[in-house]
Amino acid sequence: TAESLGVVGAQVAVVSGGDVRVCSTGLANAALGIPVTDDTLFQIGSTTKVYTAALVMQLADAGQVDIDAPVSAYLPEHHFGAITPRQLMAMTSGLDNGPYADTGRGDDCVAAYVRLIRDIPAIHQPGAGFGYTNASTIVSGLLVERITGQCWDDALRDRLLAPAGLAHTASLAEELPYHRVAVGYAGGEPVRPFFVSRGMGPSGSTLCASAPDLAAFGRLFLRGGEAADGTRVLSAQAVAEMTTPQVDVPARCFADHWCVGPYLKIWDGVRVYGHSGTTLSGSSTLLWVPERDLVVATVVNVADRGYPFADAVIREVMRAEAGIEKPPLPQPDPSQRVSPEPYVGLYETHDGVFEVGHVDGRLRLTLRSAGGSAVGTDLIPLGDHRFLPTDDAFTGNHMWDVAFVMGEAGRAVRLLNGAFAARRAA
Repeated sequence: TAESLGVVGAQVAVVSGGDVRVCSTGLANAALGIPVTDDTLFQIGSTTKVYTAALVMQLADAGQVDIDAPVSAYLPEHHFGAITPRQLMAMTSGLDNGPYADTGRGDDCVAAYVRLIRDIPAIHQPGAGFGYTNASTIVSGLLVERITGQCWDDALRDRLLAPAGLAHTASLAEELPYHRVAVGYAGGEPVRPFFVSRGMGPSGSTLCASAPDLAAFGRLFLRGGEAADGTRVLSAQAVAEMTTPQVDVPARCFADHWCVGPYLKIWDGVRVYGHSGTTLSGSSTLLWVPERDLVVATVVNVADRGYPFADAVIREVMRAEAGIEKPPLPQPDPSQRVSPEPYVGLYETHDGVFEVGHVDGRLRLTLRSAGGSAVGTDLIPLGDHRFLPTDDAFTGNHMWDVAFVMGEAGRAVRLLNGAFAARRAA
């Protein structure tokens, strides 16, 4: 599967009951001929968000954070209004995704990033709907820093990775020389730089892990917060809170519901929790299935192949290990037509504008980035204000659909490109 998809190096880890199996293939560094081994670290991207949520929930366990109190109670110098930690973790804060910005390598980099988003308009009011956002998790990371007195990287290492026994997981560049690390590849060439922004670390820009460590983290949620050696990392109450649905996700190819950190998908009538993520240097997917006592983790070092690889592997593992059929991508009828008027217009985010137009009754979606580039795709209707892009490269090969959130006047007020939300321009 990896070779046919153009993946340079990959790992898969499956935990089924007490059985742990790992498969590693390809090269961690093609230029040096270094193979992927079971302990090789890959960048895991946004799957990191569940780790940050777990840190917040540890603080809730200790009575140091009330996840339903305003964030401003803990970060009074920032103006987040009525936004709560729960809303930050459940992707209902309304915060814009935010810039992909480098705020330096010092221990103040997370705080510096949060200062950057101070004046960026919100996508919607807190709690008014779903909108995936890196910025919200970075605010959670700053909350962790403020309560613990540690930078996010140190809090992660000392409070989560070490107690959970995750020895092959690291976020700081100075820790990576002590591990075998997979170099990222794009177009057959190594990706440079390896890290883009330490300040965005809580949302997924820096954390690296092996697939076995990623699966071991997922196993915490099957064991009520206990690590393999019996160490308590999270309370059973925190695990239950984190896996309780908070909001429906309009773009259903992405997820059915969002919880307090992970997403929730319903496959073949069975609850499947997890998260996935992509950076320039890697991609990961972590899923756990409580009803089958099963965890599956995949990592690759070719970012735009991560989701297709995970889809192929997880489809087979779920069938073989759990008797679950992963739903196929929807197959729309290209001849179906919808009235374009409710959707046509401009939808804004901090770093780009989505333009929805129509040609011969068919919707055309174009993303114009702040840098001036533009990419577009036709949209094929799926029903319920959902559409499938004709070119999956528009979603970064994430196999996502595009959904619109409708206002009271029967006119779309938000657009979701799979995960990420944009507000209709005035």
